[in-house]
Amino acid sequence: MINDSIRSLAKKYENFDKYAIPEPHREVYKSIGGTPHLDQNYTVYGEVVKGLGIVDSIAAEETDKLDRPVMDVRILSVRVVE
Repeated sequence: MINDSIRSLAKKYENFDKYAIPEPHREVYKSIGGTPHLDQNYTVYGEVVKGLGIVDSIAAEETDKLDRPVMDVRILSVRVVE
């Protein structure tokens, strides 16, 4: 909810310097991966190894003006693969 509020306020505010990811951080993302805008907000708890069609269907869900799904998308089951 906080991120949505910040995004909503940011859309109205026009006089700011856009944040740039420092070069050393960019090198880390290039070498080991990651998604800067998700850092400190989300936990990676798995990896899709089969069923990429499901991922595509989630990505195709309708979103609102803040780019959030109109209806919640829930993961109902998972399988641990070692």
